[in-house]
Amino acid sequence: SSGINAECREQWRIKAEVEAKTAEVLQQKERTAKKFEELLKAREERLIKLRAEEEELAVLNERMRKEREDMERRREKQRQIEKEKIAAFQAAREENIKANEQKLAELREKDALTQKKRLVAGKKRVNYRADLQAQKLEEQAAEQARKEQEEKERKERLDRLAATVAVEAPYDPLRVLNYTEASVNKMKKPDYTPSNPLFSIVGYDDGVIQKDMRLKVEKALRNAGLMNTDYGRSVLTSIAPPAVPRPDMVSTVFKQDEG
Repeated sequence: SSGINAECREQWRIKAEVEAKTAEVLQQKERTAKKFEELLKAREERLIKLRAEEEELAVLNERMRKEREDMERRREKQRQIEKEKIAAFQAAREENIKANEQKLAELREKDALTQKKRLVAGKKRVNYRADLQAQKLEEQAAEQARKEQEEKERKERLDRLAATVAVEAPYDPLRVLNYTEASVNKMKKPDYTPSNPLFSIVGYDDGVIQKDMRLKVEKALRNAGLMNTDYGRSVLTSIAPPAVPRPDMVSTVFKQDEG
């Protein structure tokens, strides 16, 4: 019976181990299945996210494509507008150039006509002035001839007059050194003395000038270099003249300046 019990216990033990192994294997399968489910779910989530991102990227790419197309259309439209503006500007410029060239040609033609008129008028003025100059020269020549004739006639009259009053005397250069008749008659007078001059002298002789003290003082001041100083002028003005000047010789200019 002990053998039977030992065999039973061994069977129970094996059975328990098998059941434990089976439970462990089942748990492992459950964990693997759960993990696989989790992986599948995560994959699905990633796929969904990737699809969403791809869809968002596609939408973004489409939007960018539309924006590029719109920008290209706007650029093309702007280029077309600029081309039209450039063409209009060039056409207007060419029109202005043609108008300016036409206006310039008209101005040149007008200027040539004006210049021609000026040349004609200038030629007339030159001829008129030449005629005036010739007439003036003729008048001047006539006036010069008249003056020369008058001068000739005047000289002839003076020569005839001089001939009527000409002095007939022999040539004697030493005659200018002889006494005149007036001086001879003066010397024949009883009161004549050789020390007195023949005629009265209007002015001052050397002796009278040397008696003036102002001349000596002026010379001393000039030698001392004080002539043009206030001191020299005051000294000269303080010296009285040898004779009292006449009233009509006194100047009132300095008195007016002092007043």
